Formats: sequence, structure tokens, C-alpha cells
Amino acid sequence: MSKRILFISNHASFFCSHRINIYRESKKRNLEFKLIFGNSASKSMDFFAIRKLKKERVNYVKLNYSHNSINFFNDLKSIFLIRNIVSRYKPNIIHSASPKANLLASIMVKLITIDTLVLSLSGLGYLFTNKKKNYLNILKANIFLKILKFCLKNQKKKIIVQNKDDFKFIRNSLDLKKKEIMLIRGGSGVENIFFKTFKKKSNKNIIMVSRIVANKGVKEFILAAEELKKKYSNWKFFIIGSKDYISPDNIDDNFLYQFERKGIVKIINYKSNVLKYLRNSEIFCLPSYREGMPKTVLEALSVGLPVVTTNSIGCKDSIINGFNGLLCRRYDYMDLSKKLEILIKNKNLRKRMSINAKKYAKKNFPIHNITNKIYKIYNS
Repeated sequence: MSKRILFISNHASFFCSHRINIYRESKKRNLEFKLIFGNSASKSMDFFAIRKLKKERVNYVKLNYSHNSINFFNDLKSIFLIRNIVSRYKPNIIHSASPKANLLASIMVKLITIDTLVLSLSGLGYLFTNKKKNYLNILKANIFLKILKFCLKNQKKKIIVQNKDDFKFIRNSLDLKKKEIMLIRGGSGVENIFFKTFKKKSNKNIIMVSRIVANKGVKEFILAAEELKKKYSNWKFFIIGSKDYISPDNIDDNFLYQFERKGIVKIINYKSNVLKYLRNSEIFCLPSYREGMPKTVLEALSVGLPVVTTNSIGCKDSIINGFNGLLCRRYDYMDLSKKLEILIKNKNLRKRMSINAKKYAKKNFPIHNITNKIYKIYNS
């Protein structure tokens, strides 16, 4: 009998953008695969993702849990529904990714015995990136970690993280043995199409691709753009992200509208494929407060874009400062504008960093390398 893999995700679009390589590899290896996911915070993202799942013929079940909030009744019901699916499907491996999916999977395995549980902690979510460190958020973050620690105790488990800081933090917080936690630096990897050479036209576009929420540094990007527009009016600033994304970390629409109306920044609604936009840009920017290993940065490097990102957990691990990009201070839009200005003013530096970016990405981020490492964990 072939191995059965059950993958639990927060929502469909995250699985399609970050983890569908695991499903494709299961087909190559003739393994059975089933996907569970919850409600998306964006209808547009959900629409494109489910269409892709159907096209790829993924066997999936959608449940009624939210990825960015707690609803005791819906979450408890989802835990028991997942338990029932596990009882019928009998997977050899359960792999979950994203904070909410990891929480549900961890609680569920206290109710039923499984062979192996794999948790991908690719990012710790809003509670750990919120700029406002109020007592309630700190309490929620601590409760989240304590529940995980309790549920995972005495379970056969493998925890995957994407940077050294998270490796130390998670190992200590969950009291893990050395063999129970693995560091995969390449994040979720980059599809081969991003590495292909193309004829680049000279332009003056600076692009940011992310969810339009505060912890991604959207406000800092816009305010930096406003500063730079005073001196470099011919440079254009773009954000690609879902306009209908619902999160406790949402940015007020009026704030976004006033800068769009002034022509400071153009916001393009969510695109399931951003390759052509990256190829039509000169600089990539992600002023995020914290990441696991930001996929959008890895994709930008693969295309050959110099990157400006923050000197924060995850982001600082995605580039080599001064080699293929520049690091700026977190929360500091003036420092961000200074780092962007360095690249705006120096075409030769951009060109050199572009060459370095592509070489670095080809060496470190091919998706097949990441997929192989995950399947080695499955078989260990």
C-alpha cells in the first residue's frame, strides 16, 4: 500500500502559492494526497486558488475555520471533522502549515494516533508581527505556544522552520529535541520559470508584492514613496495585493486612497501570477516586520531584481546585504527611502546586484531542492 499524505493549510491560496509542489511530487511518486483548508480572508484569492486546485485535480475538503481569528464553535467542529477525515483516510503523514492549521492539527493528534506529524512554521503570524505589543496580543501569543507545546508532547513529530532565529525560538518555546526540528533555508522554493532569462526593458518601476496589511510594511513603503517622489518624480511605485483581504491588521482604505489619488503609489489587485510584473520592474521592496522566508523576495531575486527589505527575522535571511540587496530598519520609512534612493541613483549598482541576485537564487532556492528535503523528512 502506498503512503497517504494529508496536508492541512490555512486557506487554498496559501497552499497553491507555497505548497502545491508537495502535491505535484506526490503524483510523481504515486502517493495518495488529500488537502484540507479553511476560509480565506479574500474572495478573489480563494477564487483563483480553488480554480487551480480543480485544474490540478487535487483531492480537497474545505472546512469552516478562519485562518486569522478564533471562533470556538467553528474551530472545535473543524477539529472533530479533521479527526473523522483522518479516521477514514488513514494517512501515514499529516503535514500542516500556517499558525491556524498547525494549531488545529496539533490539537487533533491528541484525539487520534497517527504515524508522523509534520508542522511547517514558515511564519508565526499576526500575533508575533503586530507592531503594537499590547498585553492582550502577548497573552494570545503565549497561549498559542503553550497549547502547541502541550499537544505536541510525546508525539512523533517533525517541525520545519525557515531561519535561524525561528529555529532557536521554536526549539526553546516548544522544548524540542534536536532531531525534532529542521531548518530549511530556501523557504518554500521558487518555480523554475522564474529563473528563465528574458529580454529586460529599462524602466523606473519599484514593486512590492504582499498582502495589504500593516505588518508587511505597506505604510512604510507608501510613505517612503512619497518622500522619493519629491526628488524622483519619474519613478513609479506599485503594490500588488488583494484589495478585499480581511485581517485585524488591515490598513484603512482612506489612507490607501489618498496616496493613490495623489499618484504616489498604484495598487494592483491580487494576481495569482506576478512574474510579468516582476520582470517589468527595476527594484523589489518588502519592508515586512517579520517573516519565515519571504517567497516574494525569493521570486524577485530569481528574476534578477535587487531587493530592499528589513533587517528583521526572516527578511534579513533572504538576501546578503550589499550583495543582492539592501537592509533597512524595521518601521522606519525614512531609512527605507534612503536605501531605495541608493539603488535609484546608481544604475551600475542595480545591474551588479541584479546579476548577483539571480546567481544567488539559482543556487539556493530551486523548488525541487526544497521538495526533496521535505520528502526526506517524510521518510525519516
